Amino acid sequence: MREVVWFRYILTDAQRTEIELSPSHWQRLSQLAKRRKKSVSQLIADAVDQYLQREQQSNWEEQKRCALAAVGRFPADPDLAERHDEYWTRG
Repeated sequence: MREVVWFRYILTDAQRTEIELSPSHWQRLSQLAKRRKKSVSQLIADAVDQYLQREQQSNWEEQKRCALAAVGRFPADPDLAERHDEYWTRG
């Protein structure tokens, strides 16, 4: 009789990392993970995603503010809005 052993590997592009949590944080995250039926790692990854999304949004807001502050500060031909393609191709 032949024995067969199966192994299941799940390969992802995720990077492993180690963090230190206070006992209180660990307890609260563990309880939340049970309620949401997720792992603590999934909760932390979700929190990182939310943080990065907020950072990206605030960076976009800053870029927009700077762009709007530059409007009208530099000389341009009065018909630039209408003929911008022509000016662009001329260089």
